[in-house]
Amino acid sequence: MAVEPNGVQVEHPGRRELARRWGRLVSGRPGSVRRPIAFLVAAVIISGLVSPSFLSPGNAAALLTSTSFLVVLAVGEALVIMVGMIDLGVESVLAASGMLVAWLYVFHGWATVPAVAATLGTGAAVGVVAGLLVSRVRIPSFIVTLGTYWGFRGIALLFNGGNYINPDSVKPPRPFGFAAIAGESGGVSHLIVVALIVVVLAQLIVSYTPLGSWLKATGSSEEAARAVGLRTPVVKVGVFAVSGLLAALAGVMITAWQDSIYPLTGQGYSLEAIAAVILGGIPFTGGRGTVVGAAVGALTIGVINDMIVLLALPSLYQYIFVAVILILAGLQARGSLFVK
Repeated sequence: MAVEPNGVQVEHPGRRELARRWGRLVSGRPGSVRRPIAFLVAAVIISGLVSPSFLSPGNAAALLTSTSFLVVLAVGEALVIMVGMIDLGVESVLAASGMLVAWLYVFHGWATVPAVAATLGTGAAVGVVAGLLVSRVRIPSFIVTLGTYWGFRGIALLFNGGNYINPDSVKPPRPFGFAAIAGESGGVSHLIVVALIVVVLAQLIVSYTPLGSWLKATGSSEEAARAVGLRTPVVKVGVFAVSGLLAALAGVMITAWQDSIYPLTGQGYSLEAIAAVILGGIPFTGGRGTVVGAAVGALTIGVINDMIVLLALPSLYQYIFVAVILILAGLQARGSLFVK
């Protein structure tokens, strides 16, 4: 209680109430992008303080480029989790797709467009099969995509006998015709542009088309969605198809960027994509959230990875830092942080 100059007594909020208000301001409504942005800003500030070179334009460009693959994967994962499912196989589809496009182009002389189109189509087909097993056969998505994870890791190893593929794998060398996707225009990497286009298109679909409402309705309550006439199996197949397509796209992108592809490329990306989605404010139960939030979550993980490299820390710290941020995100999401 305090007395204003005019003699009127007013009650000022206590510290706990101020903490509640601040927590609500930062987090916004459930599924809001405020919390992911707050985590990203905090990660950038801390990284800039501990390593001044982090804020250099060159490092920022390199960070955005190297994180573009994870952003693309996170978009597909976000759509799957938004309907209450999970896709553990994206990193293996990425690796197998990179091996496939390189194998078709280098060893079999396919032209660029057919090789890339066949790779993207294969990724989408893998997603369709996974979606059918989940929606029609009613196998849990965790089991189906765990099978995808191991199966396509093995398929990636089968290409070229488990060896890497690059333009020098044949004589004379055959440079990747799709390498332009990793080029630059005006000093901006095309990979960043591709990732941005994917994020924008996906967010527009989620926000401004009936499909976005169907996704959230299916994730919120599948029974209620079916009761109002939504074909939830089709929705599930669709999101898995998109996730497979985007994983294949990320495989083409990373192959062009590295100018080679290894069967074990992308290890850890599945869990990082899931972590990015959770950091982005989409709960495992689905039903709400934004694609932009998932992309921001991917950037946060990219910042952490970059900081670890700049500080020359062992890579194991990456997992520790991401785990801490995930726990904080989970606590805040359920209202245990700031607002208890």
